[in-house]
Amino acid sequence: MQNADRPVNSNNFEDILKEYLKQGKERLDKELIGTREAIKMVASDKTREFIKIADKGLAREEREFLSQLIVSSMHQSFCYGYGIGKMEGVNGRRVML
Repeated sequence: MQNADRPVNSNNFEDILKEYLKQGKERLDKELIGTREAIKMVASDKTREFIKIADKGLAREEREFLSQLIVSSMHQSFCYGYGIGKMEGVNGRRVML
């Protein structure tokens, strides 16, 4: 990795990462339907697991809110993973946030 010591312009880095995050979101929304459905299933399972572990019943609205919160977090994680992976592939360097 010959360019590992070269400084990265932080504004350029942020702009590129934002673009890749946007691309990741678009792919998840439009192309990766199976992944999106799997995320919803995992969120539903995690919600049920939370109810068991916490030994607390949740109203329907609370379950839906918790599940949606998990889905949103997983979508964001996917987009960051996609964006960082793409950035690493383009510049041949590891990205540390």
